[in-house]
Amino acid sequence: MSVTRENKDTLVEELTEELKQSQAVIITGYRTLKVADMQGIRNELRGMQAGYQVAKNTLLEIALKNAGLPVPANLLEGPTAVAFLHDDLSGPAKRLSAFFKEKELPIKGAIVGQNIYDAKGVEDLAKLPGRKELYAQVLGALQGPASNVVGVLNGVLSQLVYTLQAKAEQSKAQA
Repeated sequence: MSVTRENKDTLVEELTEELKQSQAVIITGYRTLKVADMQGIRNELRGMQAGYQVAKNTLLEIALKNAGLPVPANLLEGPTAVAFLHDDLSGPAKRLSAFFKEKELPIKGAIVGQNIYDAKGVEDLAKLPGRKELYAQVLGALQGPASNVVGVLNGVLSQLVYTLQAKAEQSKAQA
């Protein structure tokens, strides 16, 4: 069944919009992936605020150009599926990396901003801490100095209280 020109234009527009809204795009193969597995990974990624769809290489190339992104010709060979990462980059990248290792399928590469990465770059992206982990690290970094200040102030106040208490007891003993 051939795709009409209007359908192709609609597909390109949809891909372009997805690309513009994405912080990163991971390009994969999918040749031996079963329909149930494809639906499963789509559902998992949807829960992570990401999307995953099969795309014809020529239409994806046009959409990349329309979105102002680089066109990685070497990644657009053979059957191609694209993961659109919107908010968190690390979580979906970790899940895709694990899924494709389990299924023994290739991850071709990624586009992050204006940079093109190969499969190794995607693995590195998957190793980054997730958004929640980063928030926890920043909060911990901010709390550390604050708790140190509180500890120092508490120590100074305790010394003052002990000194005043000792002075009061000394005054009572003299009176």
